[in-house]
Amino acid sequence: MVATLKIGLGASREEIVQQLRARGGVSADELAEALGLTKQCVRKHLDVLEREGYVEHAAARGDRGRPAHVFRLTPKAEELFPRRYDLFAKSVLRQIGEVWGERGLNTVFCGCATEMVSELKPQLEGLNFDARIRRLTELLRETGYEAEAERLNDGSYLLTEWNCPQAELAREYRQLCDQELVVYRELLGTEVFRESRIAGGASRCAYRVMRPKGK
Repeated sequence: MVATLKIGLGASREEIVQQLRARGGVSADELAEALGLTKQCVRKHLDVLEREGYVEHAAARGDRGRPAHVFRLTPKAEELFPRRYDLFAKSVLRQIGEVWGERGLNTVFCGCATEMVSELKPQLEGLNFDARIRRLTELLRETGYEAEAERLNDGSYLLTEWNCPQAELAREYRQLCDQELVVYRELLGTEVFRESRIAGGASRCAYRVMRPKGK
C-alpha cells in the first residue's frame, strides 16, 4: 500500500520518496530506471530532497568501478507521512474506560494537563501578562497548533487555534477540551473562557483570555 504524503513535494519527488521508503538504499540510476525519468532529472530532485533534510547519501562500492552513491530517507522524512497516533490513543483510552470507568479516564486527562503545565510554566515565569500570552502562542505553534493571539480593545485577548492536532480524540473525549481550558487558566494566571471548539463543529478553537485586574 502506498501512503499519501502529508506535504506536497511535487509528483516526481513524491515518487522518489515512495521508492526510497519501499526499497531502502537505492542509487540515482536505479531510481531513474524505475520511474522512467532521466538520470539528470532524478539527481536534481535528490539534491533538493537532500537540502531539505529528507534524503541522505553514502558511497557503496560495487563489484568493480567507482563506488556508487546510495540514497536513503532520513528520520526527518517520517514527517512526510501521516501517522495515526490517534487510533492507538483511542484504543488505550477505551481500555482505561472499560477497566477503570469514567473516574479512571478523568484521572488520566488531569494527569496529562498537570504534566503540560509543569513543562510549559517555567518558560512563562517572570513575564508580564502580555508577554505570557505571546510566549504561550509561540509554544502552541511549536507543538503543532496554528495559534494566534489578538489583543482586544478592553485589554483582553482572543487566543485562536485554527487547527487541532487532537481533534479526532477530542470529538470522542470532551475531557481533552476541558483540560485544555484548565491548562490555559493555570499557565496565564487569569480567567479564560472558551468561545468555540473545532471538535464541536466550529472552524476554530477560540478562547477569550481576560486581563487580570490592575495589569
